[in-house]
Amino acid sequence: MPNLDDLIRDHLSKDGQVLNLKAKFLREVGAKELAKREDLKEVRAMDLSQNGIGDEGVKAISESEVFVNLRNLNLASNLITDVGARCLANSTKLNKLRSLQLVVNDISEEGEKVLRNSTELVSLTSLKFRV
Repeated sequence: MPNLDDLIRDHLSKDGQVLNLKAKFLREVGAKELAKREDLKEVRAMDLSQNGIGDEGVKAISESEVFVNLRNLNLASNLITDVGARCLANSTKLNKLRSLQLVVNDISEEGEKVLRNSTELVSLTSLKFRV
């Protein structure tokens, strides 16, 4: 995994609200580390697409106090299954999330249904599973 400090320094907007880490080889371990970073509390939009974070990475993000202000989250191409979809749907931390991208993952129709019917993601207005 690349050095997280360098990635954040190079890819976090000046105002600290946008973090673009698309295709940075983060994997599960990187997602778990991001979820602990207090310096990311102001992030409103985060692109983690094409990182292979999997269900455990999604679980870490969905349970993190760090991402309570997140509005837009791109998790496309991350090897996420229905397990990860359930973690997102049951997250009490991501209730400000408005847009969620999950294209090119392994989420079934059942997983999609769980997310669409989430009682926790109350601000969600855009949920994308297909290109």
